[in-house]
Amino acid sequence: MKLKKYFLIAILTLIGFNSQAQIKNMDDFIVKTEELRMLTQRVAKNYIMNGILPNNPKIVKQLKEDSDTFNETLVNLTDSALNEEIEIELQKLNLSWMLLNRILQKKYDTNAAAKVVKYADKMSKEIEIIADMVNNQTKLKSVKLLRLSSNGRMLSQKLLLYYIAAKAKVRDANIPVEFKKTKEDLYEVIKVLTNQSENDPDLKTDSGILMYVDMIKDGYDKVRKNITLDSKVHPKTANMIVNQMTDNFELLTEILYEKFN
Repeated sequence: MKLKKYFLIAILTLIGFNSQAQIKNMDDFIVKTEELRMLTQRVAKNYIMNGILPNNPKIVKQLKEDSDTFNETLVNLTDSALNEEIEIELQKLNLSWMLLNRILQKKYDTNAAAKVVKYADKMSKEIEIIADMVNNQTKLKSVKLLRLSSNGRMLSQKLLLYYIAAKAKVRDANIPVEFKKTKEDLYEVIKVLTNQSENDPDLKTDSGILMYVDMIKDGYDKVRKNITLDSKVHPKTANMIVNQMTDNFELLTEILYEKFN
């Protein structure tokens, strides 16, 4: 019964959370900031997926929805910027997003794909600066936990982006290095989340949080065994495996948000 309860809470929370455009507090601001990082990776990944698997309705739909969500979220974050310095960084990000969008509108080829991968990395670093600025302005434990969980969601999509880019033979010498580093970073996030969920008094008694951390750990084991640059896993299969872990990170983030708000 508890398992069903938490699945229902997670689904309802996810629907309600994403339907609210306005930024409500610092927890909300950091989650939506980290969501932008995830979206840069997923937009880039789906652009390449659409190039190697053209006219796939699901991929085309996701690409458009993510682009629309990025636009809306960036506007809301800018309107709710905590200070002038953060607003300036968000405006810089908007310029990078406009330049990336110009590439996304062009016909797919491996040169365009390589540019998209570079822009995704550039924008992710720009967003990380903003998240660091927010993080440095608060001692709230919730902000740090939400950022950690949201970061796992981004890293899972980043790992998938590099995998898909490698399978599409995108010319970028950094892909193997970044793929390895991203997998290591993802492992570290999961290790810290596991430690927090087992030892933090606010978390260790919450069966929903423990359940999703366990599901994420199981998902990572599956990714670790199957998603390597030498593996022959089809991009669609890799997409399905990693997306499942991304979804679990998202649901964990929603439960954490509800717990602290």
